Amino acid sequence: MKKRTLILSLICLALLTGITIFLAAGGGKRLHPGKPFEDLNASDIAWATVQLTPPDKTIQIVETEELAALLRDVAIYEKDNSYRDYCGQAATFSLTMTDGSYTRIMEYNPFLVIDGVGYRTEYEPCEALNQYANELLNDEDSIFISEEPPALTVVSDQTACGALLGAYSWQKNNGDGTVTATEADSAHPLDCRDLLPLLETTEGTATLRFSWEPDAVSVRCWSDEHWADASAESEDVDVSGNVVTLKPGAYIYEITARWNTNNEYGGTASYSAYLETIE
Repeated sequence: MKKRTLILSLICLALLTGITIFLAAGGGKRLHPGKPFEDLNASDIAWATVQLTPPDKTIQIVETEELAALLRDVAIYEKDNSYRDYCGQAATFSLTMTDGSYTRIMEYNPFLVIDGVGYRTEYEPCEALNQYANELLNDEDSIFISEEPPALTVVSDQTACGALLGAYSWQKNNGDGTVTATEADSAHPLDCRDLLPLLETTEGTATLRFSWEPDAVSVRCWSDEHWADASAESEDVDVSGNVVTLKPGAYIYEITARWNTNNEYGGTASYSAYLETIE
């Protein structure tokens, strides 16, 4: 009977010792953070981009050596999808690998989201990824890309209004040596009365804010007396840079923008906006 009691006491002691060590080690969290990309090399990456939100811009990463080195350093802990409750800037890296696989990595300190699964992450390597993405954003030599025509916001008298995307001709690089071209038609701006909110302004100009600045812009307009009359003749509008000179009264404006396709992204797109200049 004493022998059995001694054995049970030794077992209990071993269990208590194990629990004590477990708790001292951090309550179950790994002592050594996992490094999901520790074997990644630049030569493994066939195509890479990063999207920064805000300002919702996507950049092609041509040289991948630094990116691969930064990803090798990132360390993740336990799964945690509470990143959805946070606000801040996200840098989303999209990687197409030479073996044909695809990985999407969102840096959102203190989280790293890999293919839709969130993890707590080590701060410094994750912050280094964010800094790297912002350096690309501010580099005048970076290649900004868009798989579809960029969004346009019209601003006047401290009021902003989104313009309606119309017809466009666009091409995008698929990252595999091919290019996809898209031709999209749309209704005439004068047939879009129910889709164009009115922006009232006391100013004589409006500023065009594209999410990706075009290489050329032209503007024409129609008086709102011509709603539903697509045969009505338009008037040319003066535009300097991204500032449009508005006509007195209520007019429908069609903005046509062109992006050069030197980087295999770009084309031409038209947008519509309804503005009334109040004297």
